[in-house]
Amino acid sequence: MKSILRLVMSPENILSYAIGFVVVWFGLHEMFNPQDWVTFAPPFLGDGALANNLVVLHGIILTSCGILLFINSYRHVVSIILSLVFIEIILTLVTQTGLSDIAVRDIGLFGMAISLFFVVFERRKVLPK
Repeated sequence: MKSILRLVMSPENILSYAIGFVVVWFGLHEMFNPQDWVTFAPPFLGDGALANNLVVLHGIILTSCGILLFINSYRHVVSIILSLVFIEIILTLVTQTGLSDIAVRDIGLFGMAISLFFVVFERRKVLPK
C-alpha cells in the first residue's frame, strides 16, 4: 500500500499521468477522426489529404508521448517534445482565433510539460541548485 501511495503522490507521476491522459485522449481523436481536426491546421495546408495526414501524424506523436509518460520512459525527452508541440498548438490557435479558451488550456498544458521537465531533472540532481 505504501508503494502505491508513494507512486501516486509523486509530483513527477502526477504531472506525467495528467499530461499523458490529455495527450492520449486528443491524440487518439486526431488519429481516428482527422477530419474533425483539420480546421485547426495552418490554413496554407488546405483541407485535403496532406492536412489529414499531418493531423494523423500529430495524433501519433501525442499518443506515443502519452504512452511513454504512463510507462515512465524518457520523461525528460517527452516533456521537451510536448512543450514544443504545445508551443506549436498555441501559436497556431492564437494566430487563427486569438486568445481563446482552447489556447488558454494549451498554455496550461505547456506549463505542466515544462514543469515536468524541471521536476524530472531536479529529482535526478542534474540541474545546478
